[in-house]
Amino acid sequence: MAELILSPIAGKILEGLGSADVKEIALFWGVNDDLDQLNETISTIKSVLLDAEEKQINSHQVRNWLRRLGGVVDDADNLMDEFNTEALRQRVMPAGSETVKHTLRLNGCSGLRELPRDMKKLVNLRHLEIDRCSGLTHMPRGLSQLTNLQTLSTYILSESNDVVMINGGELKELVCLNNLKGELEILNLGHENDTARDYESANLKEKQYLRYLALKWISDDEGTEAPVGYEKSLDALQPHLNLQELALWNYGGVKISSWLSSLTNMVNLTLQSCEKCQHLVPLNQFPRLEKLELNFLPCLEYINGEEEDLLLSSTIVLPSLRELRLRDLPNLKGWWREVVSGELLPCFPPCLSTLEIRNCPQLSCMPLYPHLEGRLDLINTRLKPLEQTVLVLESRKCSTSTTGTEIPTTPSSSFSSLSKLTSLTISEIGEDLQCLPEWFKSLTCLKKLEIQECSKLKDLSPGIQHLTSLEDLEIRNCEELEVMIPLKNNGRLRYLRLIGSHKLASLPGGLQHLTSLRRLLISDWESLETIPEWIGNLNSLESLHLLNCPKLRALPEGIRSLTCLKTLWIWDCPMLLKRCQRQIGEDWPKIAHIPDLSLR
Repeated sequence: MAELILSPIAGKILEGLGSADVKEIALFWGVNDDLDQLNETISTIKSVLLDAEEKQINSHQVRNWLRRLGGVVDDADNLMDEFNTEALRQRVMPAGSETVKHTLRLNGCSGLRELPRDMKKLVNLRHLEIDRCSGLTHMPRGLSQLTNLQTLSTYILSESNDVVMINGGELKELVCLNNLKGELEILNLGHENDTARDYESANLKEKQYLRYLALKWISDDEGTEAPVGYEKSLDALQPHLNLQELALWNYGGVKISSWLSSLTNMVNLTLQSCEKCQHLVPLNQFPRLEKLELNFLPCLEYINGEEEDLLLSSTIVLPSLRELRLRDLPNLKGWWREVVSGELLPCFPPCLSTLEIRNCPQLSCMPLYPHLEGRLDLINTRLKPLEQTVLVLESRKCSTSTTGTEIPTTPSSSFSSLSKLTSLTISEIGEDLQCLPEWFKSLTCLKKLEIQECSKLKDLSPGIQHLTSLEDLEIRNCEELEVMIPLKNNGRLRYLRLIGSHKLASLPGGLQHLTSLRRLLISDWESLETIPEWIGNLNSLESLHLLNCPKLRALPEGIRSLTCLKTLWIWDCPMLLKRCQRQIGEDWPKIAHIPDLSLR
């Protein structure tokens, strides 16, 4: 109902009408009496709207009347925007302040629709901070006169040509602002035929002190001519060679501008929602690149798509790379268009600490990552690159990289591929992963393992038996899993989460040897009927969560032996909850001593 939306708006207007700034401006404009009358009118409308909400009035005539009231509320809301803008102008530009104001911080002013039109008078302004001002629709004319400006976090182009014609600043307002430093985000870029000339006049390539540049286009439906317009607009936005970080959002071109290859100081590159992009520039142009993110590029098939000679296997790809994220690239087949033998695959550098590959179901060939130290997430993708990383390296002899880093790769070497990896997530693997392979033995430092949505997985052996450093394990929605936790020799496992459907009617016997376990969560296990008596052997257990296990009938006597247990949650387990009713349930005496007890 419309009145459900209008009532809080009316309340917001009343709050604004009572502010000191608005009252002062009304007095200055000579509309104080009109303001009082507006306050009284909006108060009456709010009361009517609240009454309509309470009574749930469905009369057609009344609802039409409420819609007309809505028009009054909208007009009042627009008037409040004008008051707020004038209040800002009065604070920013009191009489005689034009020559002394250096910094203006408006971060988080989400209700602000526009900046004062006479901001160009603040000729000594050095810092204009307008992050998270989501209500701003455009920039004022005349910003080009603020030649001392060093900080301009965001520049918003108007989506309406009418606003530009009346009072909106175009991108060419940036032409003289060559002292800008730090970060600049340009929003609402277009791809029409006449935009490239305006964008080029902004003279971004002369802004040598900018470190970060984000270019965000308006996301809309385009015709067949649109990619060319996007490409011309990006060509016109060439930044200075000193730029270190670049992000492109909603770019609709087929290819990336060639000037990107000249940014050899680049340390951070992000491409987001570039739906028609098929060609990237060669990444070997970026020796300092530390972070690369490619998100939702549905037409991209190869990252290095241009034909080029593959370097020898000792080559390090992107020698400074620390973080690589490939997300939502459904047609990505490989790093190179040319087919590469596993024996010739180059490697990512030893400094790589985070690798995420998500929703890249066709990706089968990429550089190896034997030195990866931190986190590896493989979600809805293929395991082949991981397998190659482990097995190919074992078959090579020691070699020296072009950076002088020795890569020992033979089985006799003290180095083992992925021996420094600490966290691994495997989810929605489309291949026939029926067990964790033997080569998991290389993961000697792995502390956290999450296996999710692997529908054909039946056994965690033999791989899991080698994970002697494992501290945190999650198994989620692996419904064919029959042999679950053969972890007899693991004395470090602290956290275990078993979530989703499993065929087993009882907890696997291997759990009884996990005497170091502190937290155990069992959730959405529809076939679970019993918890064995041996649970009393888990003498370090501090927290037990039993959630949505509809067939779970009772708690064992062994639960009394868990002297460290401080938290027990039993949720959505109807049969068990009946036995655990406070004071009267059959199993109540077994759990009454637990301090943090939640039954629901």
